[in-house]
Amino acid sequence: MFRLLMGILKADAGTMTIDGRDCFEDRVMAKRLVGFLPDEPVFYSYLSGREILELSAGMHDLDPLVAVGRLDSLILRLGMQEAMAQYADDYSRGMKKKLGLLLALLHQPPLLVLDEPTNGLDVESTRLFFDLMRELANAGTTIVFSTHLMDQVERLCSHAAILHQGRLLAAGTLTEIRAGRSLEDVFVELTSTR
Repeated sequence: MFRLLMGILKADAGTMTIDGRDCFEDRVMAKRLVGFLPDEPVFYSYLSGREILELSAGMHDLDPLVAVGRLDSLILRLGMQEAMAQYADDYSRGMKKKLGLLLALLHQPPLLVLDEPTNGLDVESTRLFFDLMRELANAGTTIVFSTHLMDQVERLCSHAAILHQGRLLAAGTLTEIRAGRSLEDVFVELTSTR
């Protein structure tokens, strides 16, 4: 799904749009509306965290000093201030996730797409991530959160969709999908009969 959303693949059938823009045909404009955090972020091995942020800002036609400056308080909040001068290739998995999140937020997109965003994060960083997602959602950002951790969906999300082998099995509010059961029970029930 993420490859379709990001305009990397073209759908065999149907269309995918973001704010009326076809994700494949108008992928440049569609990508400007999206902040994407992949499960395993990969960075240039010869650039520091700050250089990667500045390069990405330039690619978004943003003034690098202004764009990265807007992130200074979040960099501090994430405990990344010292790491910004280090090669990102040397970061731990959790630090790479944090840099990936900074990149996803750099251009202030109205839509965040996060693939397994807490993989590699310690307990404190996961809690900080939850707090940040709630703040962004309350400020009007739409967040698409992909995970296999049903307890995180129940803690963070207002709506959910259950996908299995490329098929949509359920979608709606958590209350509608759960119908009095745990989301994990619903997920196992729906996916084990397919």
